Amino acid sequence: KAEPQSSGDQPTIRDAVKVVRADPKIMLVGATQSLFEAAMYIFVLQWPPAISAAIGSAFGPNVATPYGTVFSCFMASCLLGSTIFGQLSKMGVATETFTSVMLAIATLAMGSATVASSGAAVTAAAPLAAIVAAFFAFEACVGCYFPSIGTLRSKYVPDSHRSVIMNLFGIPLNALVVTVFLSIRKLGVSGALGVSTISLGLASASMIALNRMIGKKEAEA
Repeated sequence: KAEPQSSGDQPTIRDAVKVVRADPKIMLVGATQSLFEAAMYIFVLQWPPAISAAIGSAFGPNVATPYGTVFSCFMASCLLGSTIFGQLSKMGVATETFTSVMLAIATLAMGSATVASSGAAVTAAAPLAAIVAAFFAFEACVGCYFPSIGTLRSKYVPDSHRSVIMNLFGIPLNALVVTVFLSIRKLGVSGALGVSTISLGLASASMIALNRMIGKKEAEA
């Protein structure tokens, strides 16, 4: 239940903080959103150099990277993920359970891309195949993510404070993304993807904690 607003029609930051502190589920949903979207934004700016380097390793430095084709395949993967979410929702699969599985897959996919981009491969073509497969899997997870997080926000975050609360969780999101890009020369592509993997792992942990909290309350009811 939302706390009464301190003044006026619009909730203040203090009101939003009180609401978040009163319900740990809001904190977990917000953490999941911040961590996943931070990983996604890092990925958005790191996939072109990762793909380009893998193509250069497999076919030589003079081969052009088909960015448009790759991006089109990303969008198709994203659409596939959204379709999967819709079908599983119709089957009655709980959004919390589905999101936990999706985040675990996203973590494994990004982790695979991190390893592949580091250059540890048996053959020259191996990094390209691994990176492409991992990125397509992650984009499918992105397609699942948006309807999933929208459902979770509508379920756990009160309408009266939702915009302010989501803006609060945008602060750590932006801080993480900016920190990574300010350190990109030290991190490199594989390092940035590694940060994305860690962020996705923490998002998975947040969703697992939410599922346990819900299960415990259902058992007590």
